[in-house]
Amino acid sequence: MALALFALLAGLVSALSEAFTFSLPTGLEGVFPLIPVVFIVPALFEEMVFRVSLPALTGGTRLADALALGLFILWHPVQVWLGLPLAQPLFLDPVFLTLAGLLGLSCAILYRRSGSVWPAVILHGGVVAGWKLLFV
Repeated sequence: MALALFALLAGLVSALSEAFTFSLPTGLEGVFPLIPVVFIVPALFEEMVFRVSLPALTGGTRLADALALGLFILWHPVQVWLGLPLAQPLFLDPVFLTLAGLLGLSCAILYRRSGSVWPAVILHGGVVAGWKLLFV
């Protein structure tokens, strides 16, 4: 249900902008090896930092969750500015950052409601894998 809600919201945001162009994948042999990787980096790594560690270090309150969400959004342009290998210029686009915020919020809600990081990791990884397959 979280994935469906995120997909609906992301689809609406994307439809209102020209930042994303949907295309059916060709040459999937280069994409499929990336799928297990996206469940580790960024999904598991970022969820452990932004959903588990940061809120715990800052008190575990809603304010701490909001701070972690803000840092999660900011982390994407920082990757570009630092020249990290997985960063893409798209990470600077306001529409992308809006979608990253929606994903971060969805993951935070999943983590808080379930008490486990794994639903958030699965959602995050699934969204990134789908994005890599259909938009990159």
